[in-house]
Amino acid sequence: MKEYKYFIDIPHSKARLWALMQDYQKWPDFAKPMVTSVSIVKPGDERGNGLVRRVGYKLPLGFRGTSIETISNIEPEAGYTYTSLKGTVGKIRLEKLGQNSTQLHFEEKLKLKPPFSWFESNIQKFMEKYNRKTMLNMSQWLTELPEYRDDLIERS
Repeated sequence: MKEYKYFIDIPHSKARLWALMQDYQKWPDFAKPMVTSVSIVKPGDERGNGLVRRVGYKLPLGFRGTSIETISNIEPEAGYTYTSLKGTVGKIRLEKLGQNSTQLHFEEKLKLKPPFSWFESNIQKFMEKYNRKTMLNMSQWLTELPEYRDDLIERS
């Protein structure tokens, strides 16, 4: 099992980031080129715990994958954990830095089965690169679309 983690500073409020992260219809718009689709398999409770999502994504060498993920440990506007059926566990945490400034923490323990486990190190590097790119794309998407949930932009 390979593990990686990172954080990035994003010039948007926690509330606005959280809103976009929960707007699964928008994921294919900002999560390009990694995420190709997201659908809700089962809704969660009032906070979203127990939600099951199907995420379609690209892999190296033109392969495509699907991850069925269960969401847990939700703290609204703060973070959550996802666990895939294959055993991968990821955590996202949002930390307010200042007005419209958030640090996004991401960590993932990648669990792969043969034949993909034979290339675990290469796949982990690929996933880390594109998960980071996805988070940067999310920030750029919010910058380019200031009208998206503009009610959540913190004003002086």
